[in-house]
Amino acid sequence: MQLRALLFPVVAALALVVGAAGGRSAAAAEPTDAELLRKLAARVEQLERQLAEVKGEVAVAATDPAPSYPSVRFSGYGDVAYHAVRGGGTRSRFQLGQLDFFLNSRVSDKAGILAETVIEADAENNFGVEIERLLFQYKFSDLLELEIGRYHTSLGYYNTAFHHGSWFQTATGRPGFLDFEDRGGLIPAHNVGLSIHGALPVAPTLGLRYIAEIGNGRPYRDPARGHAPVLNLSDDNAAKSVNLALQARPAGVPGLQFGAGVYLDTLSPDGLRKTEERILHAHVVFKNPVWEFIGEAYEFRHRPEGGRSATSRAGLLQLARQFGDFRPYARYTHLDVSLRDAAITLVGGDDLPRGPAVGLRWDFETYATLKAQYEHQRYRARANADELVVQLAFTF
Repeated sequence: MQLRALLFPVVAALALVVGAAGGRSAAAAEPTDAELLRKLAARVEQLERQLAEVKGEVAVAATDPAPSYPSVRFSGYGDVAYHAVRGGGTRSRFQLGQLDFFLNSRVSDKAGILAETVIEADAENNFGVEIERLLFQYKFSDLLELEIGRYHTSLGYYNTAFHHGSWFQTATGRPGFLDFEDRGGLIPAHNVGLSIHGALPVAPTLGLRYIAEIGNGRPYRDPARGHAPVLNLSDDNAAKSVNLALQARPAGVPGLQFGAGVYLDTLSPDGLRKTEERILHAHVVFKNPVWEFIGEAYEFRHRPEGGRSATSRAGLLQLARQFGDFRPYARYTHLDVSLRDAAITLVGGDDLPRGPAVGLRWDFETYATLKAQYEHQRYRARANADELVVQLAFTF
């Protein structure tokens, strides 16, 4: 009402000036003083209502409680499967998979804690507990994010997109050469150290991101002694592993991602000379609610001290299509290990399975899925095998 009281004298004065200057001839064409006053009064009322709405929004925002920290989100994942195997020297069996506990906590608007702990049985059917990821995360800006602790190394796409819960994966499990270290996989899937990543402020439509990681690396030893653990507390030599990668997610093609990088380390394998390791990795992925395409390629080069280098290669192609609750898929795993590559043959990498697989995922419940997968497994040092896996995976 104060605003209206102030405006009315001004409006009245303006109306008198307009009326005096317009004369009798203009009065027939122009609005009367009374009409003009009514219109201006209506406009004042509208502005007052808008002002009251803005004041109300500000008052509500002022009374809203500030975010409370820490805010904790907990989830879990598990799976049970039956493996029907013919050939390859492996028996058919029921298998209890991993029980995965995942915790994500925000401790401020910039800082957070991520913890992933897995309980699973070993080859002797004894249960063990392992912290798979434990990270302190800090986001300075979109250009600089920091993680310190135990992380999944950013090699390709699969290792960072699909963690320990089988629920996330389309297929029943990871390709052989991308499996975790304690299952004979070739890549350093886990690392303990520092990971830095963020957006690159160039060519915004390309969605470029960088990744720089430094850690303890991975030990290589004879599986007869048991697969080597991740170097959680110490390193087996003075060298540190370094992983550098670039990724792009073009804004014009939602769901498309591609990238490449190089991983470098110095190894101290069991009974072998110190060995320089270089892993080149590249990937192309297209993923949306209907289609999933994953293509990855790796080149492993190992050069023992004073010796000749050896090169091995591996790759993955996977294609899936969603039809309602059903997702059929096909996958092909390639592996070509040089027999001169002593570091890989030491851990049995030359005898990992390779070949085609087809399967079907059925999301019959919101938090449970049933998968059936047939795979023809080719080996170098033993008979080939055919395996049918039926898996129930769930989250809670």
